[in-house]
Amino acid sequence: MSSINGMKRVGYGYVCSTERSIIEKLSREEKHMNAIIYTKPHCQKCRWTVFKLSRVMPVQTITADADDYERFRKLNYRSMPVVTVYKEDGTHDEWSDLQVDRIKQYTEGKS
Repeated sequence: MSSINGMKRVGYGYVCSTERSIIEKLSREEKHMNAIIYTKPHCQKCRWTVFKLSRVMPVQTITADADDYERFRKLNYRSMPVVTVYKEDGTHDEWSDLQVDRIKQYTEGKS
């Protein structure tokens, strides 16, 4: 049986049309790149990185605190910003400091 009381069978069970549209929208959004950028106050490199990447993808900016700085030191990151770009294929790219060449990988030809 393909439907029960107006519900449609999908790979994980039966869902109503509203649930199905929400799931489909979220699935489409997951396929877009996005970035998380840890910054520090008054950091010109941080502002420039956020500005450039936010023109081509959704960017979440987080002001780093003492715990973040400690975690970054353990990862051998010695400069801000710390950037993680989550790609469409499920992988991610991560770096610290102003990396113009890496930023250009994402911004060239897109704006």
